Amino acid sequence: MRLHVLGSGTALPSAYRGASGYACVSQSGAVLLLECGPGSTRRWPQAGFGFDDICGVALSHFHVDHVSDLPAMLFGRNVRSPPVKTSLTMIGPVGLRRFVEDVRALYGRGVHDPFDTQLVVEMSDEMIARCGPFEIRAREVRHSPGALGFLVCCDGRSLAFSGDSGPCDALRELVTGVDLALVECSYPDSRESSGHLNVATVSELLCDASVERAVLTHLYPDLDAVDVDGAVRNRGYRGWLNVASDGAVFDV
Repeated sequence: MRLHVLGSGTALPSAYRGASGYACVSQSGAVLLLECGPGSTRRWPQAGFGFDDICGVALSHFHVDHVSDLPAMLFGRNVRSPPVKTSLTMIGPVGLRRFVEDVRALYGRGVHDPFDTQLVVEMSDEMIARCGPFEIRAREVRHSPGALGFLVCCDGRSLAFSGDSGPCDALRELVTGVDLALVECSYPDSRESSGHLNVATVSELLCDASVERAVLTHLYPDLDAVDVDGAVRNRGYRGWLNVASDGAVFDV
């Protein structure tokens, strides 16, 4: 399994980072999107996949910077010639079904499911879903109500994705023992938050959970002037670490 970073930033415009978007690609070429933030779809050609390869999308929560390219994806499936008929599983917190219905009501027939190939799966804590070769386990994390982190297993490898989350037991359990942890690091130490991680709290998480390999993402522009890698190292983390950039690819 490989991880492609489609967008390592946030809702704030950045010259360097697009909004949240990631893709897990199996050895067979099947693609599971994690998030579908604004502009993330334009990274698909660079990553080497398209509509027919995508078997699912897992959304951690409904904030705009994580979901606003979902209507674009649904629209693109229908307006491509020929239209996309491959199955698509949409996974997310409770409320996803209404969200998709509202998108269809707002944008009309262009985003409807004319071939009855789309499935909506609502998840809560500890639920498991399967999509193509991927197994996805949800953990409810500390952000907006019902927000999820995901454990994605495929090809004998495991990826933990924090989504947006502040420090919590579920997040620590999620990242413990995985092959790669994709974890948000939103702010410098000077900005505290209960619903996001900063450099100090992400360092504590990685150390406490004995994470062996981590990629830090969801970086606000305030971190552009910070040596994030150095700051995390100075707080005691000794594992493999990468501060994500758009277009980066990692073997899980």
